[in-house]
Amino acid sequence: MSEKYFVYIVIASAILMCLPLFVWRWYARLRYLQNLTRINILRRQQKINGSVFFSTAVINQCVRYLYLKHLTAAQSALAFLVGGRVEKAVAVITTQNPFLALLLQAHISTAAAYRQIKRQKKQWLTNLQYGVYLPILAQLTYDSQTALAAVFALDKLRCRCNRETNAYYNYVAAYMYLHEGDMLSASQAASTALKYFQKKQYAIETASCHLALAEIYRISCVYDIAETMIDSAVKIYQTQKAPLFEAQAVVAKGMLMVFENRLQEARELYEKALKMPITEQLYADINNQTALLCLAQNNTASAQKHISTALKMQRALKNPHGTAFSLQLAAHIAFSRKQNNKAVDLAQQAAALYEKQHNNSACFECLYLSAEAQYKQKKYTAAEKNLRTVLERERKQQSNFHTANVYNLLGLIYMQKGDLQRSKVLFQQSLHLEQSKQRCEGMVADYADLALIAELTDNTEDAVSNWQIALEYARQTGDNELQKLIEKHYNNRI
Repeated sequence: MSEKYFVYIVIASAILMCLPLFVWRWYARLRYLQNLTRINILRRQQKINGSVFFSTAVINQCVRYLYLKHLTAAQSALAFLVGGRVEKAVAVITTQNPFLALLLQAHISTAAAYRQIKRQKKQWLTNLQYGVYLPILAQLTYDSQTALAAVFALDKLRCRCNRETNAYYNYVAAYMYLHEGDMLSASQAASTALKYFQKKQYAIETASCHLALAEIYRISCVYDIAETMIDSAVKIYQTQKAPLFEAQAVVAKGMLMVFENRLQEARELYEKALKMPITEQLYADINNQTALLCLAQNNTASAQKHISTALKMQRALKNPHGTAFSLQLAAHIAFSRKQNNKAVDLAQQAAALYEKQHNNSACFECLYLSAEAQYKQKKYTAAEKNLRTVLERERKQQSNFHTANVYNLLGLIYMQKGDLQRSKVLFQQSLHLEQSKQRCEGMVADYADLALIAELTDNTEDAVSNWQIALEYARQTGDNELQKLIEKHYNNRI
């Protein structure tokens, strides 16, 4: 072999040996720029007053697109983007990929970007890679109808999606299932998304999935897991130095504490959140939740003040979900004050808003509240109509709303009408559902009602037996007032 060819071989070997190092350095620099961009965009978002969109996948793709371009304009735009300034990058990327450019713009001006995207809805829903972000943006801007329709449209196409796109789809689908009351599907979708985001180390998306699962478990009354999920989200936001998002998680934990009857802890969490950077929307939500806390403490005067503030803000922000929740709480206050006409009107307003958002669980709760107020007014036909509506719609879908409550109230209605046999059957249906869910408070009510039926039919033995079982379950609830009430009835019968 000649000396000339030997030199060529040595040079080629050296290049091949160094190539992995060059590739590794190229990739390492890209990763560094992507991480720095995410940090700076996230930092900028903490100063924006309103819901903001964040996608690690979109940010990574934008940085990679500009990084591969050696044009002066692209390199200049990349420098600005790495610093968290997206405007120049949007201008450059628009010429080649308007879908990606709009999604990048959404990180800083979510509502404005969504308005453009919604006008191009048909094109987005046929784009597998970017169409998945349409329902996410719709949800952030309180457009629940578009979000739901988009999820259904994308569901037919997602078999052709890559794993990353499918993860984002599952994240937003979890909220759609949640609104429909299908907790099992919601949990499965959120868990699937969480698994992918954790593997890819997408911190913000991982925290968002934790919060979605926390809400699912809270509504399903699995409070310990819900608390674990929220705490995990808080830790991530603290690590990412995102106090605005952390405040949202703190408020979510406050809501959980209210449902667990840990009222002092809830108040402390709301006070903590108010000292953090919060948006007008979060301030309105805190007022709603503080009103719920006051209701739990039987302080209706304070609850009314917070609801008035929240309702005014929610309407100004054009947030239908927040408005509906305010109206629902106002209906509870009216009901507690025995203002039944007002309670019915407010509950039905809330139900109508929830129905437009396809939030069936909340809609059913409002219809049930309306029926309770009508029952108090002895408007049994109207109350039964609302309850039958809930039962009919419950059969068409899986929902977490306690159907047992509906059967129990229907039983009371038929008891008032004098149809004791039908009333007894309805109480037994309610009891069967309460036993399957192990809800002691519900079983106490059903056994007490069955005892009353037994008394009205002069069946003393069954009456005493049912009062005794009701008392046993009342002791398990830890509710001293309920226990004393059942003990009083039981002692009067023995």
